[in-house]
Amino acid sequence: MKILDELIITIQKDAPVREMLVGVHWTIVSSRGCGMASTVVSNQPHGEEMVGDAGSLGSKSALELTQFLNSENTLEASIGLAALNSLIELPMKGLIDINAFKYLVEKGESKHVAIFGHFPYLKQIKASASCLTVFELTPNEEEHHLDEVPKYLPDADVVAITSNSFINHTLEGILPHIKKDAFVALVGPSTPISPVLFDHGISMLSGVKVINEKELFTTVSQAAIFRQTRGVQLVTWLK
Repeated sequence: MKILDELIITIQKDAPVREMLVGVHWTIVSSRGCGMASTVVSNQPHGEEMVGDAGSLGSKSALELTQFLNSENTLEASIGLAALNSLIELPMKGLIDINAFKYLVEKGESKHVAIFGHFPYLKQIKASASCLTVFELTPNEEEHHLDEVPKYLPDADVVAITSNSFINHTLEGILPHIKKDAFVALVGPSTPISPVLFDHGISMLSGVKVINEKELFTTVSQAAIFRQTRGVQLVTWLK
C-alpha cells in the first residue's frame, strides 16, 4: 500500500471545506483544521494544467479532496496534500519548537548528509558534514539527479527530504535506498505530522501548525514566501 493511502486511511472523521486558496507559493485548505502545502506548478507551458472541477471544489469534503494526492497533476496533488493536512489531528504532546535545519547541522556533524531539495542552511550543513550529497529533479552541476539515488544514498548517515516529495511522488522511490540506522527527516510546511510516517523509517517530522487562519490566508493571497507568512508556527516531532 502506498504511504499516501495509509495516511488517508488514518483519517477517522471527514469535514466540509470551509475555505481554500491556491496561492502562487502555498495552497491552503480549511476544514476541521487548517492545512497548507506547497503550490507546485506543472512543467506545461506557463505552468498551466487543468485542475478537475475547478470552481466547484468548495462543495467537496476535505476527504474527497485528498483523492487528488494520487494525481500526476502536481497542482491537484498540492490541493490534496493541503486537504490531508487540514484533517490530521496534531498530537497533544511531543511537538517541540526547534529550528529543524540547525538541528540537521548538528546531527550531520562529521557525517555523510544527503539532502533532497533546496533547503536553508546548506552552507552550514556542508561545513559541518564530512560529505554532502544534494539530489534534485533538475540538478545543477554540483547536484545529483534522482537516478543516482541508488549509487549515493545508501552511504548517507543523515537524510533530509522535502515534504514536496509527496506532491511529486518521489518519496516512495527514495526510502528503500536509505540504510536502516540513518537519521531521516521530512521537512517543510507540507509535512503531514502523522505517526504513520514513523513506521516508514522517518525519524523527524518538521512542519507547521496553523494558529491564525485569517493571517495565513491574507499573506498567502498576497504571494508571501514562507518567511513572510503569518499565522503559522513551526513544529517538529521526533520519533
